Amino acid sequence: MNFRMLTREILDLLYPESLYCICCGKIIDATRNYRLCNECMEEIRWAKGRTCRKCGKILSDNNPLDICYSCREHAHAFDMGFTTCEYGRNPRSIVFAMKYHGRADIAKTLGEILHDRMEAVRQETGLVYDVVIPVPMYLPKQKGRGYNQAEVMARRFSQLEGAMYLPEGLIRGKNTVPLKGLAPDERRGAIAGIMSVGDSEMVRGKDILLIDDIYTTGATVDGASEALLEAGAERVYVLTFAAGADVIKSE
Repeated sequence: MNFRMLTREILDLLYPESLYCICCGKIIDATRNYRLCNECMEEIRWAKGRTCRKCGKILSDNNPLDICYSCREHAHAFDMGFTTCEYGRNPRSIVFAMKYHGRADIAKTLGEILHDRMEAVRQETGLVYDVVIPVPMYLPKQKGRGYNQAEVMARRFSQLEGAMYLPEGLIRGKNTVPLKGLAPDERRGAIAGIMSVGDSEMVRGKDILLIDDIYTTGATVDGASEALLEAGAERVYVLTFAAGADVIKSE
């Protein structure tokens, strides 16, 4: 047994499903939705009201339009985006544990949340897609972490959807500098040209659903969308667990 397998077994003992809240760690029972305690569930701002018609982030109460302030300023390669909640304190804690504390089990739960969100999207918009593809990680980085959280989320989502799933539909050819703190144009420059399609025949003429954990400026999913569209994809939709707030740009 290698170290990673041993670590996984230890984590399974420490964090059995439905025992601890995936956000605050409080003891819960199996009746709680998405393995969240009542308090954490209520504090998350879920995407139940007005959302941006382009990227899907929750619109600010001060925004009278149907598009977020960011999408007004920046065009996107994807057709439409959807998210489940706003990236606030609790979603940040969930994503941090998933990415940096070896909690791949959380990614499976987020895949279930994405599935429920897509059920609502279908009822609202009639959206259909052909193939599910996760946003890829740079392979050496993925090996260091042990998994790509977007791939685990997308796999669980696809199982629940009964959808065609291409875990290696996209390839990330090189690592990038951390995008956090970079301006939108700097993010786009860092992402430009680093993704490619694994098998063009599998995406040509298809409507693709991209899965990722967080949407902020859209630079990462734009890079992925551009690669898919250049390979012949018909349309690209984006579904994420959380998206940044609809913030007015300061002068």
